[in-house]
Amino acid sequence: MVFHGDYEVEFEIYEKGEGEVFPRLIGRMAAVSPYDAKIRWTENHEIEEERFNKIYALFPPNPQ
Repeated sequence: MVFHGDYEVEFEIYEKGEGEVFPRLIGRMAAVSPYDAKIRWTENHEIEEERFNKIYALFPPNPQ
C-alpha cells in the first residue's frame, strides 16, 4: 500500500493487551501514514509510554 503526503486517510487505532488474542479497536485518526496516525492518536489521548508499544494503526479493509 502506498501513501502519498498530499492527502490524509482515516486509520483504525487498535490496542492489544497482554494475554489478548485479538486487539480491540480504540479509535480512529486521519493521517498520512500508519505511524503518523499512531503518533497523533497517542498525543491527543495522552497515552503513557508503556502503552505506546501496544497501540498500532491499520488502514481499514474495504467492505465488500
